[in-house]
Amino acid sequence: MAVLRKSDLLARYNAAQSTLFEEYREKQWASNSLNEVFESFSFTETYDIFLSHAYSDARIVKQIRDMLLKQGYSVYVDWIEDNQLNRDHVSEYTATVLRNRMDHCSSLIYLTSVSASRSVWMPWELGYMDARTRRVAVAPIMEDDEEFEGREYLGLYPYLDLTSDNFYVQRGIGTWVTLKDWMKGENPKKYT
Repeated sequence: MAVLRKSDLLARYNAAQSTLFEEYREKQWASNSLNEVFESFSFTETYDIFLSHAYSDARIVKQIRDMLLKQGYSVYVDWIEDNQLNRDHVSEYTATVLRNRMDHCSSLIYLTSVSASRSVWMPWELGYMDARTRRVAVAPIMEDDEEFEGREYLGLYPYLDLTSDNFYVQRGIGTWVTLKDWMKGENPKKYT
């Protein structure tokens, strides 16, 4: 099974960069460039995918988002689309904005990683979207020597797989559907 390997995603991210910044400079650059985009943003815009993640995985999140955008999907990432949200001061406003965004998304991809296990927002986002759309997939971000076995409630959901440059949603070995077909409402099927 070709799950999302952290080293592969970071290599793709680095290859896509014309200039590599130190991580703190990269975040500063991203924040400044995203402020420019914010002014033209619509709060009623719809998205194919809400990308639930831990901010400490920002480079991986950006790489996956870019790959999904390249395949024609619209993707919501909070620190890109809603840079006005203050991560140091979470409030009822934060929850209202995120709920509104999820209401305008067709599905959720849950990027699970070591960092994600410490997030208090991600399980809330997962539960909200599962109840609202039932279109939830887990994207395990694995180290090279790890295998994905699911984790408690995450094992209830299909998982996102990257083979070559194509995304699939799987339920296990031989049970899959393309991401495009999954987005249309199809569920993974058994192939022999």
